Amino acid sequence: MTKPHFRFTVILAAAYLLALAMIAFWPTPVDRPVSGSLSSVIGWLHAHGMPSFIGYNKFEFGANILLFIPFGYIAAAWTRKWWHPLAAGFAASCLIELGQALLLPNRFASLLDIVANTVGAAVGIFIHVFLHARHAEPRRDSPPATEHGLGTHPDDEMAGNPPVGR
Repeated sequence: MTKPHFRFTVILAAAYLLALAMIAFWPTPVDRPVSGSLSSVIGWLHAHGMPSFIGYNKFEFGANILLFIPFGYIAAAWTRKWWHPLAAGFAASCLIELGQALLLPNRFASLLDIVANTVGAAVGIFIHVFLHARHAEPRRDSPPATEHGLGTHPDDEMAGNPPVGR
C-alpha cells in the first residue's frame, strides 16, 4: 500500500469509528427523531406486499449488520488472520452494549445487537477477503514466466504447442 493510500485509509477508518461511536453512545436512540416516519414507511411497505413478519425489529437488525460491515472490512485490511477482526467486532459490540446498559439510561442494550454487529463484521471480513483474493490471483490470460522471461499460455501447452523460447 502506498503512503498516500495508507493515509487515506487511516483517515477513512478514523471518520467511520467516530461516526460509529456517536451512533453507539448517543444519549437517546438515534432513530427516535424519525420513528414516526419509519413506522409510516414500514406500514406502506406492508400495504404494498412486504410480509407482515418484517417489522421494525428486522429493520433494526439489518441496520446493525450494515453498520458493522465497514468495521469488519477495515479491521480485515489491517491483519492477516480472519478471526482477529471477527473477535474485534464481537468485542467492540459487547463494549458498546455494556456502555449503553451502564451509562445510557435511555438506550437499550441487546444481545441481538451483538449478534447483528458480529454478523456485519463477518460480512465485511468476507468482502475484504474475497476482493483481496480476486485481485491477488494471477491473471489466467497472461503467460507464465520462464527462465528466459518468455512464456506460454497454459492452454497452449495443453493443446500440445511447445513453450515459447525453448
